[in-house]
Amino acid sequence: MNNNNSPVLISDKITPKEFLFSKLAISFYAIILLFVLGEVILPGFISFSHVMSVFRLSVFLGIVALGQTLVVLSGNEGIDLSVGSILSIGVVLSAFFLNGQNINIPKALLFTPTVGLAFGLISGLAISYIDIPPIIMTLAMASVVEGTSLIITKGFPTGNAPPLLETIGNGKIFNIPYLILLWILLIIIASFILKKTKWGNLLYGVGSNSLTAELSGVRVKRFRVFVYGICGAIAALAGLFLLSYTGTPYLNLGATYTMPSIASLAIGGISLAGGNGNYMGAVTGCIILTTLNSILVALRTTEAVRQITLGLLLLILVIVYTGRRKKW
Repeated sequence: MNNNNSPVLISDKITPKEFLFSKLAISFYAIILLFVLGEVILPGFISFSHVMSVFRLSVFLGIVALGQTLVVLSGNEGIDLSVGSILSIGVVLSAFFLNGQNINIPKALLFTPTVGLAFGLISGLAISYIDIPPIIMTLAMASVVEGTSLIITKGFPTGNAPPLLETIGNGKIFNIPYLILLWILLIIIASFILKKTKWGNLLYGVGSNSLTAELSGVRVKRFRVFVYGICGAIAALAGLFLLSYTGTPYLNLGATYTMPSIASLAIGGISLAGGNGNYMGAVTGCIILTTLNSILVALRTTEAVRQITLGLLLLILVIVYTGRRKKW
């Protein structure tokens, strides 16, 4: 491949005034507004401890949303509806590999993401080389993963998180949860890869114009297979971190993460057509959704009401997005 012809993302510098009205800034305003609203509804909502609690709960969705971000940015109407199921099996497999022993953490860190990687690669191969639509393939893969999980566990997951992992999932330093600090590190690494590396430039290039990328020497199909594989590995890894918080594995823990992982991208201004957006947008989207859910819980709404609210929000976002595309 000729490096000089590789698709490169050019980031134009924006003025402070432009940033104040950017999609990312608007997402930050929405977070502040939601916390203020929460304080009005339930005094103490914006206390430091509660804010940290909301952010910690955002971590798991945020990790899943990272993989979803990569898939969506890669274009070709990319979307992964199997992330929730892969997260669920990640929880189950992590508990099995760990079995409550700190010494087994390296094994779980190696094998759990590897299983997720395998599921993601299978989806990517079918999407890229058999031309199965992403939404159909990943939905089918979700069923395969769920069935595999039932076969492995026979309906009763075994094992549990070791003390060290539970400390990471529930411990704090200076009243800041370790999980939040790990998420900040992940945000920094992901943002650097997307903005400053050749691989990140290729991802944006493939997503914005796959034909140009192909003509520049990029093996687009193989690249997208790899992206789906990474998404699967990240979702499984999210399962390991979720186990650090729950301590005990349960089936279908990831079921509630699939649709929010997509909604968080739309809220954060990531183009569902691919090639445009950044992980920080997804991060703000995750915090907005988690804060909104926390407000609904404070209002003592049922799970049904919360699910309806999320569905309506996602529907509105899709309508707005579709309207913008027609204008373009």
